[in-house]
Amino acid sequence: MRILTRLSLLGCLIALLAGCTPEYNWRESTVAEDRGVIMFPSRTKIEQRQIEVEGAPASFSLISCAVGDAVFSVGYVPLPAALTGEKSAAFVKTIVSSLAARAGKQAPEAALKGEIFTLDTVVANQPSMLMAKVVVHRGMLIQVVVSGPKQSLSNENALEFVRSLRLR
Repeated sequence: MRILTRLSLLGCLIALLAGCTPEYNWRESTVAEDRGVIMFPSRTKIEQRQIEVEGAPASFSLISCAVGDAVFSVGYVPLPAALTGEKSAAFVKTIVSSLAARAGKQAPEAALKGEIFTLDTVVANQPSMLMAKVVVHRGMLIQVVVSGPKQSLSNENALEFVRSLRLR
């Protein structure tokens, strides 16, 4: 009986390990000046550059990582305090439209309301996808984007990344 129990446990352990992929090593990171937490699938790098938002200088930050040919990223920029709700919505529309244009598509209406959207595209003659979410939270525009060839980027891993954003 003990041997059967041990074999059952060993079988369960093997099944669990078989479901893990070594290239995906999920880790939690704070983003957007501590306004959110997200799970990245590998070690990240951070880049910053200066941009203008409504004529005011702002620091755009991008945290990203790659797993194979797939790129996972979170970009964020503080919005000017004087930015009205209408202008903030217009800025979100600009960002969402820019992401959709990268895929050669029109931005879905739901994307303008902070919902996850997926766009199919072709990159380097390979069927690819772009999945994203753009939100404004506590004065910060946050964009979560994952893109890559469909053969190496599963919809499940893309969704896991985008859905893992927790706003604080």
